[in-house]
Amino acid sequence: MKQHRLQLFVLCTLSFVLAAYAADVGGLMRQGNNLYNRGKYDEALSRYQMAEVLEPDATAIHFNLGNTLFRLGRYQEAARELELVMIDKKPERRANAMYNIGNVAFKAGQLDPAIKAYMGALAINPNDKQAKQNLEFCLKKKQEQQSQPDSTQQQQQEQQQQNQQEQQQQQQQQPQQGMDKNQAERIVQAVENKEKEEQKKQRQAVGKRQVEQDW
Repeated sequence: MKQHRLQLFVLCTLSFVLAAYAADVGGLMRQGNNLYNRGKYDEALSRYQMAEVLEPDATAIHFNLGNTLFRLGRYQEAARELELVMIDKKPERRANAMYNIGNVAFKAGQLDPAIKAYMGALAINPNDKQAKQNLEFCLKKKQEQQSQPDSTQQQQQEQQQQNQQEQQQQQQQQPQQGMDKNQAERIVQAVENKEKEEQKKQRQAVGKRQVEQDW
């Protein structure tokens, strides 16, 4: 009889602990949701992390963690949390998680993974209009990137063109500089010759004057 009472007490205690445990997780989730809606993402993250410690396999907690980390710009961590949601039995939650994985990838500048994630979301929920719009936007952006040359290659091409232009200018300047030098030499020679002729004329003129003065 005593043993029966002891078992009953243990069962009642276990039920009480489980109820308190569930209430704690639910309370933490509600607090986190309230903080999230008010834009207090750091505090919301703390509540969700405490709930995760109590119930680490709950996909709803991972979903909220992923969304909060996304808001905080911690994209890699957000993607890891959202990927844990893909084991959820609810297609709607899996589709939402995949959609958010696409948003995370796009924000991180990873266009191909974003496209893959949006396609995955549409595979689960073909009626997701927002996922379809995001997919179309990403595909268009990728097409634009492919039609434009890579910025590094473009810079290299521009640098090569500039170097070629400079070489051509140098080659064009070299004969011009030689011609200018020859011209200068000819001009100097002509000036010298002219000065010599002038000096000769002056000597002749001076001689005549002297002779005339002598006369």
